[in-house]
Amino acid sequence: MLSPVKKNTSSDHMKQILLVTILLLMAYSDCSAANRPTTASQLKQDQNLVFFDTSAWFDPHTKQWHIPIHGWVFEPAISVVRKEMIAKSMHVLYGLSTQPSTQDKFDQRINLLLADNKRNRSIVIRFAERSYTITKSQPNGHFSDTLKVDAEIIKRAMGPTKQLHYQAVLPNNDSRVFSGKVNLLQPEGLSIISDIDDTIKISQVNNRKLLLESTFYKDFTVVPGIAEKYQQWLPDNGGLHFVTSSPWQLYPALHEFIERTGFPAADYAMKLFRFKDRTLFNLFVESTQTKPPQIIQILQRYPARQFILVGDSGEHDPEIYAQIQQQFPAQILKILIRNVSNEDRQNKRFRQTFKGIEGDLWQLFNHVDEIELELP
Repeated sequence: MLSPVKKNTSSDHMKQILLVTILLLMAYSDCSAANRPTTASQLKQDQNLVFFDTSAWFDPHTKQWHIPIHGWVFEPAISVVRKEMIAKSMHVLYGLSTQPSTQDKFDQRINLLLADNKRNRSIVIRFAERSYTITKSQPNGHFSDTLKVDAEIIKRAMGPTKQLHYQAVLPNNDSRVFSGKVNLLQPEGLSIISDIDDTIKISQVNNRKLLLESTFYKDFTVVPGIAEKYQQWLPDNGGLHFVTSSPWQLYPALHEFIERTGFPAADYAMKLFRFKDRTLFNLFVESTQTKPPQIIQILQRYPARQFILVGDSGEHDPEIYAQIQQQFPAQILKILIRNVSNEDRQNKRFRQTFKGIEGDLWQLFNHVDEIELELP
């Protein structure tokens, strides 16, 4: 015999309502956990944080932006002994000495190279009212991650400059502000891939004494007219990508110089090294090994964009760019080489380097006013 069905009491109703409410709150909590800062960056008061400017790319199939986040955690150098050893070596080997007018620059730039990199630091960033935890820093202090974010979220966060600005989430007792920015490049458009030393900045790479002097003792000097040319060539949807053999430790000084002299917003690919392991020898690795994969990565991220490659004749930019042009002929609009070695276009080096490449696709120039460029 079946037992009679009991009627629900008000107490039963309250229990059901409470259970549903709890379940809804749990579901809401799960969905929104990524949207609020549940934790802060693992950054101590004596540690510093630098975000490097990057450029994002858009996937039209998923309607998502790929947002690269790249930065460096370090403790500023306070080693007077090591800095003095470097200063003495510079003097003995190259006759270079600091003056009252150059001491601050020397200290700042050498201290960047001597900084104590911090590993295993978890960094949390925030934009569009959402927080994201980035992969922990490596032994060299660098951390990097690529976030995939829906276009609608980016649209809400994007400023008038077509950039995404974000900020590190710090512990409550840390009032410092560390911010970064990402350039939002559309799939199609025009980009410049550019070297830095002796291409946009006078560095005298082929003269070791003058190179060290310009790098560590003096204000950086811009190549006359080059920033204006880059601004002229790049329309609103243009992109600028610096690929250089300079080490990442000099990014703060180079970035300040590039912004101050009026170049368009850019991203950076530089050389990794640290004094404490084998990556120290990366400083001596030829650009023919480091630059091609960095340039190819940019071209593959933006397969529908066209590119101008700008470099100089002092080292291997002509050879690298010619190789890239032959691999990606549809994407390379022009190769421009600043002539810092006083060579002739018809000499053996350039005839061999650009063999098989149409003559109007590359140009050797001494001054920016000589450049001949027809934009699409």
